[in-house]
Amino acid sequence: MGWSGMSFRKRMLAIMTFSGLVELLVLVAAGFLYIKYSQEQEVGQKALGVASFLSQSPAVLEIIQQGGTQDQAKYRELSQMIGAAFIVIGDRQGIRLVHPIDERIGKPMKGGDNARALTFGESYVSFAQGSLGYSVRGKTAIFDPNGQIVGVVSVGYLVDRLQDRIEPFLIYLLVMTLIVLTANAVISNFAARRFQKAILGFEPEEIARLYVELDVTLATLKEGIIAIDAHGRLRSINKSACQILGVEKEHCINRLLSEVLPDSELQNLLTTPRVDKDINLYLNGQRLIANRSPIVVEGEVVGAVSSFRLRDEITELTEQLSKTKEYAEMLRSQTHEHRNKLSTISGMVQLGEVEAVQAFIGQETAHYQSLMESLRETIDEPLIAGLLLGKTERARELGLNLELEAGSRLAPLPAKINPEDVVTILGNMIDNAFDSVRSAISLQADFEPSRRQIDVSLTDYGNEIILEVSDQGVGLPQELSPEALVEMGVSSKADEGRGVGLYLINQSIVRYNGQIELFNNDDFGARVTVYLPKEGMQ
Repeated sequence: MGWSGMSFRKRMLAIMTFSGLVELLVLVAAGFLYIKYSQEQEVGQKALGVASFLSQSPAVLEIIQQGGTQDQAKYRELSQMIGAAFIVIGDRQGIRLVHPIDERIGKPMKGGDNARALTFGESYVSFAQGSLGYSVRGKTAIFDPNGQIVGVVSVGYLVDRLQDRIEPFLIYLLVMTLIVLTANAVISNFAARRFQKAILGFEPEEIARLYVELDVTLATLKEGIIAIDAHGRLRSINKSACQILGVEKEHCINRLLSEVLPDSELQNLLTTPRVDKDINLYLNGQRLIANRSPIVVEGEVVGAVSSFRLRDEITELTEQLSKTKEYAEMLRSQTHEHRNKLSTISGMVQLGEVEAVQAFIGQETAHYQSLMESLRETIDEPLIAGLLLGKTERARELGLNLELEAGSRLAPLPAKINPEDVVTILGNMIDNAFDSVRSAISLQADFEPSRRQIDVSLTDYGNEIILEVSDQGVGLPQELSPEALVEMGVSSKADEGRGVGLYLINQSIVRYNGQIELFNNDDFGARVTVYLPKEGMQ
């Protein structure tokens, strides 16, 4: 099995064990050298002390003066007592006068380390190869009463014997090494398991492959993708997001999202987790449609991610869909009404009521002519006029009455205000009024017919465009504040999927730096007023 075939846990265990072994071997070697050095220095100082003592002995001076001694045994016994390998006494020329081996007495001392004692009269520790082997020596000069150098005393310990003294420490260090390695293996195994659990059990190669796949996937997506961590720092942003938002990846990665994109509310999902789908945003000067979701791992929010696309890319489709939907609704309502009217006309013709038929047709023609003339004179924006026409017919189909208040006026919109946004705002305001009145009808058996009227007012005098819709339905819920009603998913109705209309209205208003007011009428229903500055977007 190759290295890449091993599991991450085994590889981590092998790496940590090997690195620990190398470190411990280095420490053992360093410890061994330190102990060896300390032992040599300790023994050297001991040898030097004995040599210094002997150099001041009258007996040693007498040996120098007599040129030798017959009592060699005394110095050999002294060597054994102090654990030394030898005690050697030499004269001024370095000739041995005292030596552990009789055959070497009278011969020159070996090692080449006598000069400092015989020439300069120093006392010192040296390491040299002598006739008995490599040894650490304490050397000191011998002086006569006149202060003249007359000889040298050398006390030595063989390095081999020092090795014997160090070996017990070496064995101890090796035993400790095995203990530490065992403990390291246990800890490594535990750490490897915890670490692999943290990376969801993936192997390093799998993580690398997934990262590359994710990076390539994000780069090829046309939608922008951004992700933040639990601290609100931007951790990921793809190429499309950089292009859409006009930012550079290198300058925004690992920075707080509030610094890179101050208008973004993605970080709010960290404290109030929720999933937002197809919401309208105005971010960094761009109109976007976005999806947002928190990132949850083991029940804890560890970040958030958002995907988005330019709303301009689907504006044309939205326009077509919006127009088609309004026109289809208008035609459907008109078809339904006309079918009923044709049935009525057919019945009256069969009954021979020709004059009644003529009067009925004239009445209907006058109604549509009046409605079309009113919209043509007051509303110069075709898309909004079409919306009002469709909603008027829809109201008649629902048994309601939608009226455009006298004095209403809407000139062509400024270039900075998108007609589709005004359609979104006004259409949702009217739909909410429809729902409010129909709810009141279903709740009250004695509902007054006069309350079926819904009033719409549009004015563009001054610096603002004012849209107002008033109804006589159930009104605003007392338990919810106006600020709460414009949040996503908040509604006075219990149906699932509600709570979007006012949110969409508010999203468009925020983009244009406008305002919305929601009030209950004094008698019945509510009034919603929207103010849009003609300067357009922020």
